[in-house]
Amino acid sequence: MSPRALVLGATGHIGAHVVRALLADGHPVRAAYHNPRFLSVLEGLPIERVQVDLERDEELSRALEGYEWVFDAAGYYPRIQERRAHAIERGIASVNRLMRSLLHTRPSRVVFTSSAATIRQVPGRLANETDAEPWSPRHGGATLPRQRGWFRLGRPQDQWRPLYATVKIAMEHEALRFVSEGLPIVVVNPSLCVGEYDAHRFSGRAVLAFAKYRLPCYLDYVFNAVYTGDVGVGHVRAAEQGRIGERYLLSCQQVRVRDFARLVATIAGVSPPRWESPRLVAHVLAWGSELVAGMTRREPWLPRQVVHLSRTGQRLDNAKALRELHLPQTPIDEAIRRAIGWFRQEGILAI
Repeated sequence: MSPRALVLGATGHIGAHVVRALLADGHPVRAAYHNPRFLSVLEGLPIERVQVDLERDEELSRALEGYEWVFDAAGYYPRIQERRAHAIERGIASVNRLMRSLLHTRPSRVVFTSSAATIRQVPGRLANETDAEPWSPRHGGATLPRQRGWFRLGRPQDQWRPLYATVKIAMEHEALRFVSEGLPIVVVNPSLCVGEYDAHRFSGRAVLAFAKYRLPCYLDYVFNAVYTGDVGVGHVRAAEQGRIGERYLLSCQQVRVRDFARLVATIAGVSPPRWESPRLVAHVLAWGSELVAGMTRREPWLPRQVVHLSRTGQRLDNAKALRELHLPQTPIDEAIRRAIGWFRQEGILAI
């Protein structure tokens, strides 16, 4: 019989696809969610649904009981306005809480969803899993200056890094620390996910920026995108075939922002952006959008981490995931088409 699988964060963009990939392989699935507002992404699926507050140990323990595979797609997502030290501590604590609970239930496999943002870009070649950023206690806690969003690592060669990447690096290392305590953890590192069921609209902002808001300009650089359905399959294959204690980059295609924007515009039937924005202008706009976001308690339409990424780009080598997990490679234009179709179906994007 196929292992019973628990998906934490099942109503998230990635979690919804993990649930579907598990069902396609014949696994009984328990879908754990926090906010019932997003349950529509699981509508009609033959699964058990359970509401769980991951900060309550007793609820978490009940959800974990009896499941051989656990997929943690409910990773903490720091908000722009959060204090850096507090966000790092909260992210690490959330991972520690889950792993301590897993030590009691002892699943046969744990797949931890991290991010390609934890992988350092290397000049002259594609970055791979061996380029994962290091982490040490001196990078966290009260030893760092109190500031929002960005910080400078202790090493002179390191550059300013966004809060999101910093927290993900800390969380990933905290998860892998429990491999030495006997937990069978495999880490997956998706790049920018494009596809349907993005009710939270985190990754979907990249599509909506050009399909809905019709930005007239773009900040051009190379990044990596992947169809979220392939990421879901990658999670399941990481549980089946992934090596304990290893990272796997779930990525697909290097693409320029200019070309991505034109693809989105063409598929959405709108005008493509006309101008490339100078980086200095983008910096000013990013600061302004985050200032507005801090006052309105909403996510910025242009996070500074996007401007940061534009300095180095994101070129990823997915050879390990292709070789060991046989990761599917759906073309990015098809991923965009499915994302736009779903946004239209949900009334997020006008026809």
